[in-house]
Amino acid sequence: MNPLRSGAIVGLCITMLLLQGCSSWQVNQLAITLPTNGPEKTLAQLQRIDSPKRDQAQYLLNGGILKFYTGDLQGALQDLEQAKEIMSALDAVSITENLSALTTNETLRSYAGSPSDRILVHLMLSLSYLFSGDLDGARVEMLQANVTMKQLDDGSSVSGQLASVRFLAGVIYEIQGELDDAYISYRRALSIVQERQEPVPDGLLMSLLEVAQRSGREQEYQDLKDRYKVSSVKDTADKGHWVVFYFDGVVSAKSETRTSVFDAEVGTMVSIVLPRYGRSLYRPSPLLLRMGTTEKSTEVIEPMEARVREDLDRDQGKRVAAATVRAVAKYQLVREASSKDDFGGFLANIFTVVTEQADVRSWNMLPASVQVARISGPLNSSLNLSPAQFALPSLQQLGKERLGVVLLNSLNARVYQYPVPQGDTHEEP
Repeated sequence: MNPLRSGAIVGLCITMLLLQGCSSWQVNQLAITLPTNGPEKTLAQLQRIDSPKRDQAQYLLNGGILKFYTGDLQGALQDLEQAKEIMSALDAVSITENLSALTTNETLRSYAGSPSDRILVHLMLSLSYLFSGDLDGARVEMLQANVTMKQLDDGSSVSGQLASVRFLAGVIYEIQGELDDAYISYRRALSIVQERQEPVPDGLLMSLLEVAQRSGREQEYQDLKDRYKVSSVKDTADKGHWVVFYFDGVVSAKSETRTSVFDAEVGTMVSIVLPRYGRSLYRPSPLLLRMGTTEKSTEVIEPMEARVREDLDRDQGKRVAAATVRAVAKYQLVREASSKDDFGGFLANIFTVVTEQADVRSWNMLPASVQVARISGPLNSSLNLSPAQFALPSLQQLGKERLGVVLLNSLNARVYQYPVPQGDTHEEP
């Protein structure tokens, strides 16, 4: 083949691959600047990115959570449902994509989401249904999340198990008066937190105690009270409860790192590129809630910054092995091309270096931590927050279960609540 023509073909291939990598880089930059730019501006910028079809799940996950932050619950539901369907369908990845990933780079494989992604999409969908007033829809998502977590449960660790999802399931069951299911869900959330050796948030403990008492589990109630040294929980007809969710910060975005490994097949060091997370500077910032003389702070139930790093570390061994196989194949390609033609070897060398890219895609607009609190008081009490001032609801708006849910985030001043006030359009206060 004519050297000029060969060069043109190689150049075209490299250009196409670089354009695909550019999309991932742009999304990562948007995630990094999200705390500064806010959800509205970030969403507008995301919608201008021409995302490849194989990145659609990542694009929809990020678009869905940004729409949730901006108050577009229907848009969030549409994007997140589509992302869920794509990730489910990608359980069986095509042979062609696998071959491309093995011979060129991992970015040519469709984004199927991490284990946490596949569970958290149910969390975000459930919250979107809940704050749209569709309690049954929220419950269905929690049932589906339970199925997904069972599929991911390997029996040897809490990999793929999220306490925040179990906690939300408990809240939804409690609202519906399904106290047995609520108790089981809260118990599972507690087990996950304990197995991870993370601090037990007061909001989870209080929810478990409340439900244990109301469902007649006297022994379990006493055991929990003794173990955690808490005073008795007294539930009365004039008492209401708010469960508060707080999304704080934004998880880190992935970058790439180049390293060398020795391969016995070719008897030399080969260079591989892997995704990585840099050092995290995130520190949780809790909210202080006040109702009458009672004060509570939100506490972390899901350190998402830790979860996304666990997801990456879990499969890093497989990633290194695949990258090594790919690097060896490219090394042999260059050696063969060089033996036939110096110019061909030169082109092959450029191609192998430029096309080796780490897969830095992720659901990188998730909160860095999910925090919760539970605060109780007389039904005529108001709920106040500091340091920021949000328009929070009065307990007088609660339904017969006397339990409401509030969600706030650190990126804007939007407040979601259930029960949903009549005529609530989720306008920003």
